[in-house]
Amino acid sequence: MSRPFLDLLREHRNGLTHDELSDALSDLVQAVTTERKAGKLTFTLSVKPHGDGAVMVADDLKLTIPRPTKGGSLFFATPEGALVREDPKQHKLPLVAIETAPREPLREAPAPAARVVVA
Repeated sequence: MSRPFLDLLREHRNGLTHDELSDALSDLVQAVTTERKAGKLTFTLSVKPHGDGAVMVADDLKLTIPRPTKGGSLFFATPEGALVREDPKQHKLPLVAIETAPREPLREAPAPAARVVVA
């Protein structure tokens, strides 16, 4: 029977590989759920001969986390190729500030007089 793969991950590099994979998976899941975009974790295990009956085991971990979506800004292009915030084709209205006199506070209206109806 073959040895469980998890045993190798726990022993390789004194358990650092297992810890790095666990942390990377957690980071990936958080980023994917936050950004609602796909990500990828790629783990490569290399095994090379190293003398009589021995092998050298090396690992590589690649993590592709989705980047946050950045907001944009709306600009208008001028015929000269410049970017401006106001539409150069839009006519400008000649708006001016008007000073107004301060208003007097509102007064309460007097209560209506009682009516007496005689029949």
